[in-house]
Amino acid sequence: MTASIATRYGKRILIIKYYCYKKLLYSAQSSIHMDRGKRSEPAELFAVVILGLLLRLFAGRNSFSENGIILPGYDEYYHMRRILFSAQHFPNTLWFDSYLNYPHGFEITWPPLFDQISAALCVALGQHSKTGVEIAASFVPIIIGIIAIVAVYYIVRELFDHKTALLAAFMTALAPDFLLYTMFAALDHHCLEVLLSLIILLFLILAIRRSEKKILFASAAGVAMAALAYTWQGADIYLAIFTLYAAVQMTLDTRAGKSSKETATLLLVAYVIAFVLLIPFANTDWLRASFQGTGAMIVAIGVMFAIAMIIMKRGITWKAFPLSLLILGVLFALTTKLSGGLFGLGAMIETGMEYIWGGEMIGKIGEAEPLIYDYETFTEVASSALGLNILLSLAGIAAAINFIRRSTGAIRQGQIMLLVWAMVTIALTFGQSRFLYISTVSMGLMISILFVYLQEAIGKRHRDDAPDAACAESARHSNMLPAVLLLLLVLPTAWNTIYFSQSALPTAAGDWEESLAWLNENSNATSFFDSPQESPEYGVMSWWDYGNWVLYLAERPVVANNFQVGWEDAAKFYLSESEEEAAAILDARKSRYILTDYSLIYGKLAAVTAWANEDISSYMRAEDDGTTYTIIPQVRLFNTTLARLYLFDGAGTSHFRLIHESKTFLGDNPAKSEVKIFEYVPGALIRVRADPDKKVGALLNMTSNQGRPFIYVNEAQIKSGAFEIRVPYSTENGNGCHATTPYLVFSGNKDELKTIDLNVSEQDITQGRTIELTM
Repeated sequence: MTASIATRYGKRILIIKYYCYKKLLYSAQSSIHMDRGKRSEPAELFAVVILGLLLRLFAGRNSFSENGIILPGYDEYYHMRRILFSAQHFPNTLWFDSYLNYPHGFEITWPPLFDQISAALCVALGQHSKTGVEIAASFVPIIIGIIAIVAVYYIVRELFDHKTALLAAFMTALAPDFLLYTMFAALDHHCLEVLLSLIILLFLILAIRRSEKKILFASAAGVAMAALAYTWQGADIYLAIFTLYAAVQMTLDTRAGKSSKETATLLLVAYVIAFVLLIPFANTDWLRASFQGTGAMIVAIGVMFAIAMIIMKRGITWKAFPLSLLILGVLFALTTKLSGGLFGLGAMIETGMEYIWGGEMIGKIGEAEPLIYDYETFTEVASSALGLNILLSLAGIAAAINFIRRSTGAIRQGQIMLLVWAMVTIALTFGQSRFLYISTVSMGLMISILFVYLQEAIGKRHRDDAPDAACAESARHSNMLPAVLLLLLVLPTAWNTIYFSQSALPTAAGDWEESLAWLNENSNATSFFDSPQESPEYGVMSWWDYGNWVLYLAERPVVANNFQVGWEDAAKFYLSESEEEAAAILDARKSRYILTDYSLIYGKLAAVTAWANEDISSYMRAEDDGTTYTIIPQVRLFNTTLARLYLFDGAGTSHFRLIHESKTFLGDNPAKSEVKIFEYVPGALIRVRADPDKKVGALLNMTSNQGRPFIYVNEAQIKSGAFEIRVPYSTENGNGCHATTPYLVFSGNKDELKTIDLNVSEQDITQGRTIELTM
């Protein structure tokens, strides 16, 4: 019996020793894995950064061409003009450009930081030539995109863990619209705008988390706030997010009976630093709004903190705090309506809100339209990968709220700030779709948080439900489910990323680039292009969408460009229904060349009419019988200068001649060249003496530079006892568009027809000479 007891106790001791050994071994292994994990964190982040780099190079690969760098969009061309000027005159930049709004010139209101950073890199690399600057500057968006990926990682790392941060960085590397703004050659300030917003968020979260260095980090956030204002005129939109966070955090603090001193302190430090840094340029048009807005936010934080302190000291219910803010907001809005607001601040806020949320740009500027504004756009978004990402982001917001409820202290405050930032940036997209460049980053953040939340839920369920006998099978399934879940959550973003990166073709590539290169080589060079302070010799009429292209690629002054300056005269010109009105606009604008293209009629006409406050249906009507969708041009369209030039090659006009058309032909009945360039000339006046009962006209057989035959014809009008026809083409042989026969001048009626062959010289056309004929 004694031996039996000893045996049992011996077995227990062995079991205890076994479990102790196993636990020690597990602890040692865990420690090794943790050390290895810490060592692998930089390598994993580096891998995500390399992925982001490769994606941005791949997406921008089409910007490389035999003729140099082709920029992807529209605004990039003016950024490059400014960067080139700054690189050659560093640190000066363009504040006035005589090549814009020709012949008046235009004061530039773009804040300069993005262009200055790009120019500084070019100078540091010793690049001052046009080619060198274009290549060097084209890497700036990639650098900014990579830094943004790292910033996202550290933001999430501070509030969650390495795995969540790594996934968030990965989603930022993939973020489709952000990719388009940070790929090679995407020289637009919006990429820096996103980065600085993320840096502000990072430094403020660090100020919350590292209380011993909160003033240092808050000051760094203030510097980033000022940099954001020096980057974009609308910086107040992003800076106000942190004022909104203050309202939320102070409400929660008041509810919990806590002081909001820490929140107020770090935000006031940041805003005051920014305010001070904006003072040197506070009175400029490009910084005034940001300066006033920052000052208003300082006041707002101070007022909110004072209200919170009063409520705390007097023991008033916490509900009085949000109610007080609501009342103050209503009073401010009423004051704005009645008096324009304090120092015009209210009017500025109202204008900004109307611009973002008012839908004023619908049908005018694609990127400034709301993401959803009618049933068609709703169904388009709802059936897309973007729509799925929005739904996943909403679920991610719910998951983030759950994490906030479980968190405490500084982590909780930081998570609240991150959530407010993400919600506002996503909401901005519903005001203007352009904000997808930042909201896709926010969506990636929320989807990352959603994955972590669901992974935890799956793991907890398996731990609670799986019996010991099924541990191995449970472990296998618990490892598979998160992988499948991750794939499902990432797939919509990855799908769009693949599509965007494969289809990211420079908009000007092809016919437009070739046509503007031709204009540059075949028209008289204009003065002061490199230092545009004085007015050059002549300008070019184009729709404002193409203005930056014409300016940079053709190196010619433009009436209208992408600042939307000059659009009134451009719209009036293209929609004018008499040659006299069109000529008067060109004379006032001193324009010599006119650009038209296929899209201006078959794609952008609705925008042109919207800008001109005209009804598109009076020019072009759509019919849908359920099976086919047909666009039917109306008579009024054919009367416009746009149609008379593009569709009829200037037939029936006296001063417009086709001088170049591009090689790509679009449409049918008949196919039309994508881009056509016309010259505005005095024209030769043919005076024909004939019986007044006759009809007199002139006909000329032409061939375009693409070998396309067409006919110019014009009818004479009786003036001062003679028939007068003004014609724009000479009959001299030449390259490009040229006459193949002399003019056939005809006079006749149903009973009789007389004709004369007439040669007209180029000097006759350019000097407006008169040619007398008797028939």
